[in-house]
Amino acid sequence: MSVFIDDELISTSTYVKRTDHIGYLPQDFMIYPDLKLYEVLEHIAILQGGHLSTSYHDQIKEVVEQVNLTDHLHKKMRELSGGMRRRAGIAQLLLRKPSILLFDEPTAGLDIEERVRFRNLLKQLGKRYTIIISSHLVEDIEFLCTKIGVIKNGEVLFEGGPEELKQKAAHCTYEIDVPLAKLDEVIATREVVQMYEEPTHIVVRVLSDDPIGQPVSPRLMDGYLALLKESAYD
Repeated sequence: MSVFIDDELISTSTYVKRTDHIGYLPQDFMIYPDLKLYEVLEHIAILQGGHLSTSYHDQIKEVVEQVNLTDHLHKKMRELSGGMRRRAGIAQLLLRKPSILLFDEPTAGLDIEERVRFRNLLKQLGKRYTIIISSHLVEDIEFLCTKIGVIKNGEVLFEGGPEELKQKAAHCTYEIDVPLAKLDEVIATREVVQMYEEPTHIVVRVLSDDPIGQPVSPRLMDGYLALLKESAYD
């Protein structure tokens, strides 16, 4: 397999060419814990060949504003939360203006508030950059992605849009109303995907080859699980 960016070959099955087109952010961006955020960005820019000038300092200010960290520029890296450190990681990527941003598990390990904030940031960045996300969190994929690839044991099981993946469960997604006293029985005998509570019962979302309860429109999680179930039979 070969990978091209703007007709430039950057990767084959045996090598990956260094390129400034791609910016990569790992799960946790933590370097120089005792330096302030501005000092870290300044240092990275120097290592990347930047020149310290008035316009350059303006560029640091610009990328920090993009990731909503202006008020934290003079905090040490170890004083930043996990979500802030990941935003700092994006800021240093944006300094060299890549066209593609690659994120590994971008919201894993973040609390709910940070996760929502980070997703919103990625959504905004997606208007200006091509973003590739590797994640096992379906909520991230559902909120952020316009094209999805599912890989299992090195094999591509699916490639397409969110609606196409949802349709994998188009004829096997149901919801049933379950009294609380019967919930354990349903969990033990059905493929339960999701549950939510109503005043008098529990609404249980299941994947089933046999009609049961009320058929409902599939969600991304339903399609993903149906795809994995289908692949297990191949």
